[in-house]
Amino acid sequence: MANPIRICIIGGGIIGASIGFYLSEAGCSNITIIERTNIACGASGRAGGFLAKNWRSGAEGKFSESSFLAHAELAQRLKDEFSTDVMYRRLTTFNITINENNDEVNTNKHTSDKQSLPNWITADVHEKEMLGDEDTTAQVHPGLLTNALVKIIESRGGRVIIGGANGFLFETITTHTEKDEHHQTSPVRAIKLLIEDQEPIEADIFILAMGPWTYQAAPWFRDAIVFKENISHQLDVIGGVKAHSIVLKNNQPTEPYAFFLAYQSHDGNVLDPEIYLRPNGDIYACGFSEEHTQNLPDSGNSVSINESNCERLRQIVVQVASTLKDSNVEIKQACYLPQSSDGSPLIGRLHGLNNVYIAAGHSCWGILNSLATGAQLTQLILKGEMSPFLKQCDPTRFYRRGGHR
Repeated sequence: MANPIRICIIGGGIIGASIGFYLSEAGCSNITIIERTNIACGASGRAGGFLAKNWRSGAEGKFSESSFLAHAELAQRLKDEFSTDVMYRRLTTFNITINENNDEVNTNKHTSDKQSLPNWITADVHEKEMLGDEDTTAQVHPGLLTNALVKIIESRGGRVIIGGANGFLFETITTHTEKDEHHQTSPVRAIKLLIEDQEPIEADIFILAMGPWTYQAAPWFRDAIVFKENISHQLDVIGGVKAHSIVLKNNQPTEPYAFFLAYQSHDGNVLDPEIYLRPNGDIYACGFSEEHTQNLPDSGNSVSINESNCERLRQIVVQVASTLKDSNVEIKQACYLPQSSDGSPLIGRLHGLNNVYIAAGHSCWGILNSLATGAQLTQLILKGEMSPFLKQCDPTRFYRRGGHR
């Protein structure tokens, strides 16, 4: 049954797309996605798309497991119903320790046991550990998935507006006490989203899913005179962690493997890059994470690239597999992973407003946990149901802290 509720999602990454998709599954067709530049312009279009079923514990573990299983079901459904391939497949995942510039071949690495490495790995692997098999690890192309979900939302009546959101208009109520007839004006809900050089968007529900840029929405509340409580504390804890990645092409191996490296460089440092093989022949490598920051550029398309970091990643890939030395690095890129100050995402309704929600701060697990976020936030918005993990992610934990500063 169609649901007439008007929903506005600010942010066109994997989190916003997943939320919109599950709301559309529940019959919501009046969905507007506001994106500053283009869909999946940040980490959602530049991440590796690694998925793990059982790498977390407790309520978060159950949340991640449900999302892991949902990725498999959705990928198959996208193929069957929408003729869309998002490069989903199950993987074997290893942690391997390699010394730089050591050309000796480890004769024990190509054993016939379950944990043998592919023959094209030419580096001296000192240690190896299987982190997951095809029952517990997988991959997806996050950019393809994000765009596929948005296209489905549009096919069901939704729309995408390209523009920079910069504030809300709020509906307020006026109260007074009989004793002194002192009037107080308090906000209860947002009614319009303001967009640069465009007409405001009216909606019944607003969802902030701006990834590492979510902190930039804090002034929308902090600078509003009607607010006596500092709602902005629930937003200004979000920032970004920058990482680089490259994509190599040229008839690469396509076996379903992912590698997490303990790479001991010749200068004594231990690096931790990751290498994923994709089914289309691409090899994706990422690493060199930086410190948490709120000094972000205007958009995901404006993130600066450190050429030396990209070249270092290429050298590491070639060290792992010398047969790739002539491969072309066709993509050099950097992105910011969204992260909160306490390491857990913020998923839920903002305290102080009855119709503004947030879903941000998923760190490196944003692709994995996107589907569970969309499914469970939909249940919260439409039915008021809050799962155990969403209780942990309630943004009011920062509202309370802010109130005591």
